[in-house]
Amino acid sequence: MNMRIAKVTSDGTETKLRILAKEKEHVRRKLVVTAEKLKLKAKQLAVTAKQKEHVRRKLVVTAEKLKLKAKQLAVTAKQKEVVRRKLVVTADELRISRATLEKKVLERTKDLEQVKAKNEAILASIGDGLVATDTDGRILLVNKAFERSLGWKREEVIGKRLSEVIPMTDAIGNTLSASERLKIKTPNGSTAATMYYRRKDGTSFPVTITVAPITAGNRLIGTVEVFRDSTKEKEIDRAKSEFMSIASHQLRTPLTAIRWALSSLKREKLTDEQQRLVVTAHETSTNMAVTIRRMLMISHLEEDDAEPELAEVDLHDLVEKVTRLHDAHCRRNGLTLIVQCPHTLLVRTDEQLLVEILDNLISNAYKYTPRGGTVRLRVGKKEGMIRISVADTGCGIPLAEQKRIPEKFFRASNVASPAEAGTGIGLYMVYNIARVIGGTISFVSKENTGSTFTLLFPS
Repeated sequence: MNMRIAKVTSDGTETKLRILAKEKEHVRRKLVVTAEKLKLKAKQLAVTAKQKEHVRRKLVVTAEKLKLKAKQLAVTAKQKEVVRRKLVVTADELRISRATLEKKVLERTKDLEQVKAKNEAILASIGDGLVATDTDGRILLVNKAFERSLGWKREEVIGKRLSEVIPMTDAIGNTLSASERLKIKTPNGSTAATMYYRRKDGTSFPVTITVAPITAGNRLIGTVEVFRDSTKEKEIDRAKSEFMSIASHQLRTPLTAIRWALSSLKREKLTDEQQRLVVTAHETSTNMAVTIRRMLMISHLEEDDAEPELAEVDLHDLVEKVTRLHDAHCRRNGLTLIVQCPHTLLVRTDEQLLVEILDNLISNAYKYTPRGGTVRLRVGKKEGMIRISVADTGCGIPLAEQKRIPEKFFRASNVASPAEAGTGIGLYMVYNIARVIGGTISFVSKENTGSTFTLLFPS
């Protein structure tokens, strides 16, 4: 029994031990699994720790960069603060400058308004018509005299072409184109012949025109034209011409009788003193007859109806004939005449008008050349044009007076004596005759050295 009990006990213990062993084996396996998991977890933690260490190192580097950036930002902030303070100062200065500038602009505007008002008053007070145009000929500005003379209002013409608003016509009523209007201007800007402007109502009046360029730097931006109604001037000139014509005609008859009487007296037996007086009177009457003839010719030329009588002229013969007229003067004053003219040079022109031109030019050359001087006459032909020049070694023409040479009754101020001064109509007549034969007169002169007058006309 004891043995059975012992056996039973032994079996029970064994069973318990077996169960316990199983449980322990189970626990051991769990522990093995847990150990494997822990080992795996340890590996994972090790990896995580490495990653975190890597991240930590990156964060350290980033922290250093951020610290450096913070320092840079601090420096930038200081710089910006300096800039901000400067900007505040600049803003204050700009506010002050703006206030000053506004004050100056206001003052300048007032000055400009005053200048504008002054200019407008000046333009309004100008008696001559004034019109400014751009480079295309469009009207930019006109004055009151323009409106009064032509009947157009300012607002009606601004922006329009001048040639369309103010047609220009010649003496017989032909309207000139814009290009033709430019051709009639002389180098000094005035009209080369009598031209007429047509008003708004269709009526016309003679004008004297002066044109000047408007420039900005070296760039042409337009022109300004000033014109004057020359109706009264034309009437005065016409009255003068009529008076000259009438007076000349009335003087010719008694003067002819005086010359005839003096010629008769020269043949009488007179004392030396009487002979001298008669000769002087005869020369004076002859000069007066020449003056009267010139006055009649000028009157005829100014009527604008002079037509040249064309014929074949031998220039060599004509030059000899004209120079012989002055032989006595040449010898009396000890002058030397040098003539250069081809022997067979024919030209188709008005012989008498050409004689008048040469007679005046040679007479002036002799008159204003002192004793012992030289007068040189050259004749030539080039490119279908005849060129005749008369040069002297006389007193010349003062530079300031040279532009007045073509004027009627003008006499230079440096003439030695009243006897040499002449009437001042010779060259005026020469310029007009040259125009009639289709030629031009030009000259060069230097005071106390001499002058050279040149006639150029078609052959």
